[in-house]
Amino acid sequence: MIPPECPGCEPDPNCEPEYCDGVDNDCDGQIDEGLRRTIYLDADGDGHGTGAGQQGCLEPGWALNNNDCNDSNAAVWQAGRFYRDADGDGYGAPGNWIDACGRPAGYVTDATDCNDGNASVKPGAVKQCGVGACARSVQACVNGVEQACVPYAASPEICDKVDNNCNGQVDDLPPISCGTGACQRTVAACGNTCEWVEVGHDKPPKEVCTWGDNACTPGTPSAETCNNTDDNCNGTVDEGVLLTYYRDNDGDGYGAGAPLGSACSVPGGTATNSLDCNDANAAVKPGALKQCGVGSCARSVQACVNGAEQTCTPYAASPEICDKEDNDCNGHMDDLPPIICGLGACQRSAPACGELCEWVEVGDGKPPKQVCEWGEYGTCTPGTPTPEVCANSVDEDCTGVADDSSDSAKWLTFYPDQDHDGYGANWNAATQCMQPPNTSRTSGDCDDTRADTKPGAAEVCDGIDNNCSGSLDEGNVCDQSLCQ
Repeated sequence: MIPPECPGCEPDPNCEPEYCDGVDNDCDGQIDEGLRRTIYLDADGDGHGTGAGQQGCLEPGWALNNNDCNDSNAAVWQAGRFYRDADGDGYGAPGNWIDACGRPAGYVTDATDCNDGNASVKPGAVKQCGVGACARSVQACVNGVEQACVPYAASPEICDKVDNNCNGQVDDLPPISCGTGACQRTVAACGNTCEWVEVGHDKPPKEVCTWGDNACTPGTPSAETCNNTDDNCNGTVDEGVLLTYYRDNDGDGYGAGAPLGSACSVPGGTATNSLDCNDANAAVKPGALKQCGVGSCARSVQACVNGAEQTCTPYAASPEICDKEDNDCNGHMDDLPPIICGLGACQRSAPACGELCEWVEVGDGKPPKQVCEWGEYGTCTPGTPTPEVCANSVDEDCTGVADDSSDSAKWLTFYPDQDHDGYGANWNAATQCMQPPNTSRTSGDCDDTRADTKPGAAEVCDGIDNNCSGSLDEGNVCDQSLCQ
């Protein structure tokens, strides 16, 4: 080859075509020109390199690619394709993949998942929907497409131990009710109907039960009682046994007026009848007695007769007699005036009534028997007279006159006491048994016209002998210094 700087020169016989060996083979002043390429280290010599590329000649141990996944094993070089398994069910999403030398975390080699957001939806899995008779199952994935699960249609519930209406409950029909009042009964809608079936061959009968619609039997009626219940099961409560009640203002158990209502138990302040003839007085009611009068006048009448209050009028009184009865009806028995006998201090009184007793021969050799009779047989015995004492207004000798002694030795001296101060004047004295009016048995009054002048009176400065001492104004009663 002729160098460019030497046009027309003869070729160098030592020059040859350029090849990549780090030498200027064609003698053009350039080494490996046009022959250098990007090469990668190929440690296992499988023709597939790895790592960063560099410019150089392709020599053994180097390759023109870097797609080796394992440069230490000449048998393994190609990268695989892996698919995202987001729900961790072992199946990847076909549209979500990466190529890698090894399987990354969260990736799988299977690309058949039809729903990578739900671990229960995958190839081979079954989708279930509906309950009871509506329950259904379908393959979750078919040819990579997620399948929809549509329950079977529901039907009306019947007694067959199946959830026909698909609400999650078996034979949930409403209970059956029959009868009324106390006879009402309620049973489950479904139940076993059992019967004994002859098996034959000398074997005992066998009970065979069939599940189906139940039967409801009402209870047995009873006599109606007042209890807010329809005991006889005729649809009416407490008919014919309710208590009608009336106002009972006086609380005596008997009402009056128009009915207030009906109930099994009557309210307070009411009664079950209207027989009272006075609902303001508990003592006036049917069966009660009105009583009036005392003693022989006492009388009793029925308080109410045919709903009308009765008037009680006492019997008439009669004169009192000794018969142990209150004849004059004043509340006192045999209260005749007492018998009076004797005069003065001898006067005595005794009851007008008493017993008169006598002994009566019975005969037949028996002792006599005392027989007493009550009547006006009271006896009065006067007291015993005693010598008369003068000036005490007592008739001791029972003559009917007090202080009438004729024994002058017992007489007393009486002094005139005109001013009634308890002291008489010393003049005009009189001696006798009966004390005359306006006299005193005490003398010494110095002025019988003034009640404030008498023995023992207080002396005052008035020029008068107030205390009848014979001196006037004694004791310095007129000293001016004493009046200060």
